Amino acid sequence: AVKTAIDVNAKAIIVCSESGNTARQIAKFRPGMKVIVLTTKSHTATQSFGVLKGVTSKVIASFDDEAGAITNVISELKSSGTASAGEPVVIVHGAVAKRGATNTMKIEYA
Repeated sequence: AVKTAIDVNAKAIIVCSESGNTARQIAKFRPGMKVIVLTTKSHTATQSFGVLKGVTSKVIASFDDEAGAITNVISELKSSGTASAGEPVVIVHGAVAKRGATNTMKIEYA
């Protein structure tokens, strides 16, 4: 995911993670762009934001409306000036909301 983000010159990587393991795996490569973790657990959000370099986190109610949460984050990136319309953002998540099931990466354009 980090290599893809660098190759397409992505403005951010959005990670949907229950445990924070995916965020740790991405942060260890120091991608040089914003890494935003969406999680349902406040403990994971605190760890991600406090320990991992270059990572911010947001707690969401559930992953049932994962697409809506991702759209909100992309809108925030555009309004803050981090990303402009048409710029790529890499999204990493699992098809099933369970621990250790991160298996999907996609590129969306702001």
